[in-house]
Amino acid sequence: MKSIIDFFKVIIKYDKMLISILIGDIFFGALQPFPKIILSKIIFDYLVKGESLQQFLYIISVLVISDVIIQYVFHVFEQQVELKGQWLMFELSYKLNRKTMDLEYEMLLQPEILEKRELGLKVVSGSNFIDMIRSIRSIISNVVVIIGVTVIVMQIGFYVLIPVVLVVAFNSWINSKAKKVQYQCSVEVIPYQRRIGYLQSICSDFSFVKETRINDCVELIDEKYSGLSKMCYSFMKKIITRQQRVFRIGGITNGLQDVIIYGILGIKILIRRSISIGDFSMYFNAVSNFKNSILQIMSDFVDLRMNGLNVRHLIDYMNIEDKNKGEQKIGNKDEFVIEFSHVYFQYPGAQNYVLEDICCEFRNDEKIMIVGENGAGKTTFIHLLLRLYRPTKGRILLNGVNINEYEYNDYLTMFSSVFQDYKTFAFSCLENITLGKKVNADHVKEVLRLAGLDEKIESLPEKMGTIVSRLYDDNGTEFSGGEKQKMAIARALYKDSKIVIMDEPTAALDPLAEYDLYKKLVLLMRGRLSFFISHRLASGKFCDRILVFSKHTIQEDGSHDQLMNLKGLYAEMYSRQAEFYKRDNLSES
Repeated sequence: MKSIIDFFKVIIKYDKMLISILIGDIFFGALQPFPKIILSKIIFDYLVKGESLQQFLYIISVLVISDVIIQYVFHVFEQQVELKGQWLMFELSYKLNRKTMDLEYEMLLQPEILEKRELGLKVVSGSNFIDMIRSIRSIISNVVVIIGVTVIVMQIGFYVLIPVVLVVAFNSWINSKAKKVQYQCSVEVIPYQRRIGYLQSICSDFSFVKETRINDCVELIDEKYSGLSKMCYSFMKKIITRQQRVFRIGGITNGLQDVIIYGILGIKILIRRSISIGDFSMYFNAVSNFKNSILQIMSDFVDLRMNGLNVRHLIDYMNIEDKNKGEQKIGNKDEFVIEFSHVYFQYPGAQNYVLEDICCEFRNDEKIMIVGENGAGKTTFIHLLLRLYRPTKGRILLNGVNINEYEYNDYLTMFSSVFQDYKTFAFSCLENITLGKKVNADHVKEVLRLAGLDEKIESLPEKMGTIVSRLYDDNGTEFSGGEKQKMAIARALYKDSKIVIMDEPTAALDPLAEYDLYKKLVLLMRGRLSFFISHRLASGKFCDRILVFSKHTIQEDGSHDQLMNLKGLYAEMYSRQAEFYKRDNLSES
């Protein structure tokens, strides 16, 4: 019942008119059987008695026309219900995806949250929600039909309906058992379907093509896919076997029920002669409609319960509390101080800390280089700053206020970023750079020039209107890895934020192009707080400070010259890398 109540709340929230249309649909749906029930009695009685043909045709015409009108109006309402139901599905699908985009990033790493999302996706991509509308509509319509039919049948005795009630109750009980198994299987199979979906994405995602072909891992994927398919098949087999068993038993019990009803009505007309042939036809049609209505109601209740449980997953996912909101607005965005105060971070379910006792402070006009071996926590440090994760212990402060107290979107306006796993969209070049923000043509040209992408864009047939992919548009263009990285850099520059984060921004560029870009970036970042994560330590010469991460904490903090004079970890790393480049250049020469 809670699911049904929440279900109607969703309908009222997004489309109040659907309730009114449902009422009309239910009313005319309930009227449908009665013209035919009455018509069968009149036809047989007039044929037996041989009364006036004119009156016979008149009554039949009235009933047939009434039936046609009822059917026509019912289908008009039904069409509107289906159309509005489909539109509601599109709306809910968008809301679910928007919820995923708004939900705290750290929560999306939890398997139970992902499985709730997967179950919610099945609702909006399948027919659970619309089926609930159909079930509720059908239940109410059939209740009205049962009331009307019972009034008709009571004229010969309610006992005629007892076999129907018993058979329907039994069939519904075994059907409910089968539906319960179906629901349990549909939930248990989700983890396997998620894995199959991942394997399917590997087969269809172009970013995996080189890895799968060059490393010849097709057999590995086939083996995993085969194993997962067998698991999913075992669940489907269990569902189908139960369903077919219900159908077979239902066929037998329905046959016995019809024999009993035919027998009772046959005794009435052939032995006792207490009813006419027309009455026989009317009562039999009435009992058949009673049976069909009860069957439909019981079936709808079972479906409603199962669909309600599925819709419950969608509602639960949509109601997950987002802890990353915050309410306070940031005051001065031009001059600020960011402080990490004894920050620790541990991934959910992990035993060890990724970062331990991080203490540091940054001002609005510093250029910070972050270096260290892989796994030292450099990117996690940035993710904490961006509120993608929350510290396990400690606080991150902006102007003395915990960053989680600030309104999330207002806080993110402070940042521009280029991540190591940057993405370009199958949108136009202009849209990839502005990402829906107000277009400033001069600023667009400037950031393209700074990123070194202006000549490439000018060479394209549709210039800024060119789609950055051929996936959905034959006129699109496939950019190289270095060009895509330049586009990501141009995007970050266009946002024109007070804090800029570059996570390996030059990984796809050669050393000379990297050196040239860093010189440009340093000039551009004046008056901004800038973070650069890089394995190429020579870039540290352009920065005010260098943070050296090692053993999950900051081991060294200072300028390039200070750290070189310290002769510690940074100096050792720098010397090794310089020697490597020296040997590499000598071998090339």
